[in-house]
Amino acid sequence: MTQPSAECSACGARIPEGARFCPSCGTPVDAGDTVRAELPANETGPVPVTVQSASPRWFGLAPPTALFGVAVALLVVALVLVVLGAWVAGLLVLGLALLFPARFLEAGRRKPDAPVVRASVDAVDTMRARAGFTAQAFLMRSSARREIGRRRAEAFRLSSERDRLLRELGLAVYAGEDGAAEREQIEALDERAAGLEREAAEIAEDARNRVEEARLHVQPTEVRRPGDGD
Repeated sequence: MTQPSAECSACGARIPEGARFCPSCGTPVDAGDTVRAELPANETGPVPVTVQSASPRWFGLAPPTALFGVAVALLVVALVLVVLGAWVAGLLVLGLALLFPARFLEAGRRKPDAPVVRASVDAVDTMRARAGFTAQAFLMRSSARREIGRRRAEAFRLSSERDRLLRELGLAVYAGEDGAAEREQIEALDERAAGLEREAAEIAEDARNRVEEARLHVQPTEVRRPGDGD
């Protein structure tokens, strides 16, 4: 079965769907000039997925490989000067050589000109991020331990106070008294101790959540294709 043409009968230009006039020459469109293309059936099989990363192109930056070579050369010169006894010159050259690794990392992040440069920069950034996460996690856990320790110390003090009140209650009951005051104080101590336990659990849970949230920032990005998992 032949479908009607979707081109203008006067100039041959393509006519958009639903157009009443040709956008090129203005000729009115007849009822049979435009057609509606059928959409293909939905894909039911695996669709190929290609992961691409766009690398920016920078101009006016020194090549990272050249900076690394200069740093190595200056380091060798500094060692030679130190061995020869020229300590002042050797230290000056060594200080100059130490400036180039920082320039190398900066240029490597912006303009990686070789796979080894990208791998080196990624390794340094990963180590720095993990070191920062380790320090941050240590501080958060230490702070949580201190807060929990304070509450447990108070809970221990309350436990000693409760034991004292229990002894007084026992003496009061033995003397034929109801011990209402002691009972009220014991109940208040129990409520305070339960509150301290809840606070300690909340502090520990909050510290775990913050550590896990910080961990997400140092984990590498995962690319999952359809069918790799739930």
